[in-house]
Amino acid sequence: MELPKNITQVGETDPNCKVYAEDYVISYIKQLNRHARDKEMAVGLFGTRQEEAGITYLFFYGACRLNFLQRESRHLSQAVQQEAEQQRRKYFSQYTFLGYCLLNGEMVEGFHVCEQNVCRYIAGYAQFYEKNDTMLAFMLEDRKEEVQPEVVDQEKYVEVKKRQEERRSKSEEQSGQAPVHRRASGRNPYNAARKMRNMKFAAAAVFVLLCLAGTATLHDGIGSGAWQVAARQMLENATAQQLPDRAEPANGSAQAGTIVAEDKLADAILKENEAGGLGELQEVDGSAVKGTESPIPASTAEPSPDPTQEPASASTAEPTAEPTPEPTPEPTPEPTAAPVSYTIRRGDTLIGICISKYGSDDKVAEICSYNGITNPDDIKVGQKILLP
Repeated sequence: MELPKNITQVGETDPNCKVYAEDYVISYIKQLNRHARDKEMAVGLFGTRQEEAGITYLFFYGACRLNFLQRESRHLSQAVQQEAEQQRRKYFSQYTFLGYCLLNGEMVEGFHVCEQNVCRYIAGYAQFYEKNDTMLAFMLEDRKEEVQPEVVDQEKYVEVKKRQEERRSKSEEQSGQAPVHRRASGRNPYNAARKMRNMKFAAAAVFVLLCLAGTATLHDGIGSGAWQVAARQMLENATAQQLPDRAEPANGSAQAGTIVAEDKLADAILKENEAGGLGELQEVDGSAVKGTESPIPASTAEPSPDPTQEPASASTAEPTAEPTPEPTPEPTPEPTAAPVSYTIRRGDTLIGICISKYGSDDKVAEICSYNGITNPDDIKVGQKILLP
């Protein structure tokens, strides 16, 4: 048997088992060892085994990470053995599984060798340099998978969203509530038109108010209390835009809120005219007022208020009309979070994904039920799953 000549010895050699690790294998182990300070990692070793003169020679030509192995073990579990076999068939089919190496951020000084399903630690190894296309191809593919963007299966996403909508509708029917129909995103032309109508009605109300203020100056303060109250109420309605959300214009007429305000204003003006006993328009000092055909004599004009007289108390003032309460909008239910698509990468396991996403492995069964997975160990690289 010819041994490699260009070697670098690390540590002491074992007299019964000599380990030789190829340079690419050591480079891959060093790369993972940089990330193993906070969390221990395990690397499976693949290569050839030879016997000569009672000494076992192990040559490591391949290495890859093992997710199910996180601490030293003398007997490997069935899950670890299945994971190692899957990696061997996929990347190192011409070699056999020889053992593993635990990484903790410190320098690697030995390996755990598996013989007849029993693992023992061998201190010291020899690093040799040889052409190793298999390990080089694995390292290039592993680096490519790390930078590859995640691809989301749109069909699965739409199907899951449809099921969520069906469950929501059923729950709303059982609770006795009417189902909420969500409007598609975008600008609603109906809302824009309604807002424009509200602005027009508000402008018209302000214009009518200005006209009434001008007419009030002609009346010289006669019966100003009633129409001032109605005008103030109309201004509050126009400013607050207390128009019903579901009021629609009928045959081009004004909305309900504006009609009520105008009716109140008309009733106030009519009561004012009746109280003053005025009829047709009449000329008094060159100004037009409502009255009889003959001019009103100056002696019958209302006297100016006495400055010494105390003003009327607030209790005699006419009460103002209460504003119409604004309808309370119905609460809209919060949207349900959409599921997250995840693509299985080399070395991923459902337990590792749960620990990394949720901090524990409590949701392994839920993910299996969500994606129809019967065996949590039987997942493939490139397979897309949905995470709740």
